[in-house]
Amino acid sequence: MKPAIILLMILVVGGAIVWIIDKLFYKQQEDAANENESDASATTGIARQGCADEGCGLRSICPSEQMLAGECKQEIIYYDDEELDNFAGRSEDDYTPEDLEQWRDVLYTLQPAELLEWGQSIRRRGLIMPQSIRQEFLQLAAEHRSTGQ
Repeated sequence: MKPAIILLMILVVGGAIVWIIDKLFYKQQEDAANENESDASATTGIARQGCADEGCGLRSICPSEQMLAGECKQEIIYYDDEELDNFAGRSEDDYTPEDLEQWRDVLYTLQPAELLEWGQSIRRRGLIMPQSIRQEFLQLAAEHRSTGQ
C-alpha cells in the first residue's frame, strides 16, 4: 500500500508541475499576442480578431496580416495616388460615394505585383482604407496569388 501512495503522490506533484508550466507558457504567448494585436490596431485603426480576410493564403499569412506586420518595403511609395493624402485622419466609415470612387480609381490602375506595397504605403501615410475598398483590395490580392502572377 505504501508504494501505491508514493506513486500517487509523485503523479499528483508531477501533474501539478506540468500544469503550472503549461499555464505560464501559454500566458506568455497570450500576452505577446495581445500586445502585438493592440500595437497593430493602434497603428492601422483596424480592430483585429485573427485573420478574417476572405482571401487568406496570399503568402504564408493573409494580406491584411502582411500589411499590419509591415513586411512590405519600409519607404512610402506613391503610385500616382497623391490625391488620397487628402483623406488623412478619416475613419473607415467616413467616406462619401465619390471618395470611394477615388480609392477605386487608384486601386484598379495598380499592377497586381504592386498591391501589397501600395497597401503598406497607404498605411505608412496614415490613411485608413474604407472597409469596402479594403475588401476589394484583399480580393484582388488573393486573385493575384491564385493566378500565380
